[in-house]
Amino acid sequence: MSRYIPLSTERFGDKRWTRFTDYRHAQPLHLVPIMAPEVSRLAGQLPLVFARDGQGKVSLCALTGLTEHKNHCLNGNHRWQLSYVPAFLRTHPFRLMAPPKGKGEPNQRVLCVDVESPWVGEQGEEAFLEGDQPTALVQETLQALGKQAKHFALTERACQVLMEAEVLTQWPLTDHKGQPINGLLRLDEGKLAKVTPETLAKLHKSGALAMAYAQAISTHQLAALKHLAETFDADYRHVDLDSVFGDGDDDLLFDFDN
Repeated sequence: MSRYIPLSTERFGDKRWTRFTDYRHAQPLHLVPIMAPEVSRLAGQLPLVFARDGQGKVSLCALTGLTEHKNHCLNGNHRWQLSYVPAFLRTHPFRLMAPPKGKGEPNQRVLCVDVESPWVGEQGEEAFLEGDQPTALVQETLQALGKQAKHFALTERACQVLMEAEVLTQWPLTDHKGQPINGLLRLDEGKLAKVTPETLAKLHKSGALAMAYAQAISTHQLAALKHLAETFDADYRHVDLDSVFGDGDDDLLFDFDN
């Protein structure tokens, strides 16, 4: 399980990290948050869904596995098998996170590190800090995360517009063992056809309309993902996902007190 702790000299002054060489950190993720600019790259490779978390917040995600907490886009060596890797996975072990309620400002984001990551420890290629400041490489990662945060915020806002327009509906998916995959939503095209012109204009202006249509189109990738889950759930060391999806060119636990 991931455990994210804010970067500080007290916790990370003597620790190091290594840039990941595979995606083992994505192994338990059957849902991966994505940004609106990534939709065109992913809609032709994976089903996209609107996922509701325990607090009721809805986000746009790529469905990467048909069993909860299992990622079918990885082979047995933890290699990502599709041509595009979501940005959310490419900044590990770092993440920008909001502090818990009562700590920090409402819109504040803190650079955190997954201390349970296999790429973090006493040994590693890179230091986290130089003196009491983040190293140049960590600062570069922070800048990338800051740009991502803006795109994620706009994407979440578009999801909220879709919810307010009441054009999403439950998507009752089950894995190949009949177990439900909870919290999934999809576009209801029947409801969309009945919205007022004013609501339609709002959906278009926010980018929510294009995002919703892309999600609907991406559902055609479900059969391919289901085939992978059924065939290689126990051991998919030799899966070649290009043969399933078609050739592609390569182009939590939150701890603030420890």
